[in-house]
Amino acid sequence: MIKFFRHIRQNLIMENKTSKYFKYAIGEIVLVVIGILLALQINNWNENRKANNEEVAILESLQENLVLAKSQSEALIIKEREAINNLILVLNIDSLNETDKAVSLTNEMVKSAVWNIEESLPVINRYSELKSSNKLGLIKNQTIKEKFTSLEVSLNNLQSLLEDRMTIQQLRIDDISVNDLNFILFTKGFVPGVTIEREPPNDYSEILKNLRIRNLLGIKLFTTQDVLNDRISLDKEIKELMVSIGTELDKRR
Repeated sequence: MIKFFRHIRQNLIMENKTSKYFKYAIGEIVLVVIGILLALQINNWNENRKANNEEVAILESLQENLVLAKSQSEALIIKEREAINNLILVLNIDSLNETDKAVSLTNEMVKSAVWNIEESLPVINRYSELKSSNKLGLIKNQTIKEKFTSLEVSLNNLQSLLEDRMTIQQLRIDDISVNDLNFILFTKGFVPGVTIEREPPNDYSEILKNLRIRNLLGIKLFTTQDVLNDRISLDKEIKELMVSIGTELDKRR
C-alpha cells in the first residue's frame, strides 16, 4: 500500500502536475489522520471495555462479600437479642411478667448473663483490599462509593463500642464471678470429668438482691441494647448497599 502511494506521488511529480500533487498530498495526510483517529478510537474502546469488565468483576466480588456479611450480621443480631432477653430474665425485670415471682434461674442462664459477650463484626474484607490497592476508583457509581464510606464509618463506630463494652464494662462484671458466685458450678459440661455434686449451690435469689450486682448487670443490659441498635443500623446499611450494587450490575449486564 505504501509503495502504491509512493508510485502515485512520483508519477505526479514527474508529470509536473504540482496542483494535483498537493491535492493528493493533502488527501494522503487526511487518510493518515483518519487512520490514526480510528486506531485511537479502537484502542479507547478496548480500554473502556476492559475497565468496564473489571468494574463489573469488582462489583460482583463486593456483592458476594456483602451477602456473607449480611448473613453474619443477622446471626450477630440474634445473639445480642438472646443476651438481652437472658439479662432481663436474670434480673426479673420482664415487663410482660405480671407477677413479682422470681424466675427459677439455672447455672447456665446466670453464666450466660455474667460471662457471655459477643465481640465479632461482619467481615467485609474485599472493600479493604480494593481500598489498599487503589482500585476503588474503577467504581463509577458515586452513590455506591459513598455508601461504602458510610459503612466503613459505621463499622469503626461499632468496633469502638464493642471494645468499650469489653474493656471497660465487662471486666467489672467479671468481678462478680470472682467475689459473688461459686464459679465451679459453671464448669460442668464444659470441662471433661468435672463433678459438682459436692459444691455448694449458688443462691441466686439472694445474690441478685445485691444492688452492685444488679447495677453491673443492668449496665451490661444497657450497653448490649446500644450494641444491638448499632448492629441493626449496620445491617440496614449492608442491605441498602447490596440493593445499590445489584441495580448497577443489572444495568451493566
